[in-house]
Amino acid sequence: MFGHDIPVTDVPVVDHEERFLQYKLEDGSIIKVKNVATSVLRVDDQYLPDGSPVYLIISNPVVSVVSSPHKKANDTLKVN
Repeated sequence: MFGHDIPVTDVPVVDHEERFLQYKLEDGSIIKVKNVATSVLRVDDQYLPDGSPVYLIISNPVVSVVSSPHKKANDTLKVN
């Protein structure tokens, strides 16, 4: 990623709070989005100007459609 190896320390997450952010889109849809951290790495011996350590976060976005006028009818569900 950086063109060379950088020393990092894996920092396990011991507690978390993941909240969705909700967006109303111009097309009338409402979606919820959150970013879930799958790994946190601290870059060894690297600091921001204020003295804070530098972290690399590996994450995955999670998107949920709350409602949409573009939703396709579900033909696969059949009740007998």
